[in-house]
Amino acid sequence: MAGSGKSLTPFYVAFAVIAVAGGLMIARTALKSAPRLTSETVAPLASGPRGVTMGSDSAPLEVMELSDFECPWCGQFATLQMPDVKQRLVDPGKVRWRFVHYPLSMHSKGPYAHLAAACANEQGRFWEMHDIVYQFQADWSASRNPLSMLEDYARRIGLDMDRYESCISERRAWGRVLADQRFGDSIAPGTGTPTFFVNGRQLRGTPTVDELIRIADSISARPAAAPRSR
Repeated sequence: MAGSGKSLTPFYVAFAVIAVAGGLMIARTALKSAPRLTSETVAPLASGPRGVTMGSDSAPLEVMELSDFECPWCGQFATLQMPDVKQRLVDPGKVRWRFVHYPLSMHSKGPYAHLAAACANEQGRFWEMHDIVYQFQADWSASRNPLSMLEDYARRIGLDMDRYESCISERRAWGRVLADQRFGDSIAPGTGTPTFFVNGRQLRGTPTVDELIRIADSISARPAAAPRSR
């Protein structure tokens, strides 16, 4: 201010320092509030069949996918090819799809997305969360607090937020993720993601929709076999 005789520069510098320090404190608090999730995290392992399925139990073909929510190639498959797979193979009853949680140790944010999707599955909304998590993979995987963004996605798909938040805070569904991960290790140790199996046989690389259609059509043309157990 003219004529005051004192410079306000020191005041503004001090204010900026306080603001930056406050912002860092908030960010650190947000990170500390997120549960640390690793394959070593103690959690009861879920029993029962591994993964989450979509499609008819009587489909002649089952495709099992080991997938990591932070894996960019998994995200590419989920956003570009999976809608076509669903429309042309799953919905007509030709294929049952099985998603197996397989978070890789190289990804630090992926476990939070797997926990969020497993919590959504408690409410029968896994696939909606699956789709939105992959759609916005670049956003939450770059965030300092991915749980906040994942909570927003849970709200968008219409989850009961009280149930969702308690599942997250208690890590209630983490045992299912770990069980899937250990199952993946048992059938394809050291593999990357995505990894696909067709009726139990591991494929090389990522299949195209047309390749899956050819496989499904060839199996449908064979004599009926005994039904598979779940």
